Amino acid sequence: MRLIRKLGTRKNKTGNNYTSWGVFWCNFCKQEVEKELSVGRRYKSCGCVRYSENKGDYKHGGKGTKLYNVWQSIKQRILNPNNEAYKDYGGRGITICPEWTNKENGFINFRDWSLSNGYKEGLQINRINNDGNYEPSNCNFIPAKENNKNQRLRKDSKIKNIEIANEIRALYAIGNYIQKELASRFNISQATISLIINNKQWVK
Repeated sequence: MRLIRKLGTRKNKTGNNYTSWGVFWCNFCKQEVEKELSVGRRYKSCGCVRYSENKGDYKHGGKGTKLYNVWQSIKQRILNPNNEAYKDYGGRGITICPEWTNKENGFINFRDWSLSNGYKEGLQINRINNDGNYEPSNCNFIPAKENNKNQRLRKDSKIKNIEIANEIRALYAIGNYIQKELASRFNISQATISLIINNKQWVK
């Protein structure tokens, strides 16, 4: 595999030591994968070759990476009733699309979509419509700070959110603000501003 860029160090599985990680290009499946530098430099593929030779022993090369943990965290919130966050996600009807939960290719599909849609280390997955599902058409990646602001706003009372939304619509209607400026003023994402302006969120 070919090293594209270094990612710095991370704790190993035992949490006792740090190892260097990087993003590698797999020439066989034509995908970017995160690997320890020593591993990526040692192997020719991310594991896809082994998959083609023995499907029962396939390793997608993602386990232990931050993106893999994002995927696992989503599934836990949606599918595991014992997860503390389940009540706010799976418990209220939020789902995850079948292509991301497929037994053989779920993570690969999620990884490929993420890498093609703006994922970078340090960004967090965000549902554009807070009442929508985890699926390609409703998800993007945004900075953690912005995501936290969105979550705080979503937790406000319905009445307060509608009042804020109406103010945003009024400011946009008079033509003095563009969506980016409104997002900055109200500390929420531009995607949320778009939903409000188009009456797809917080409509009385």
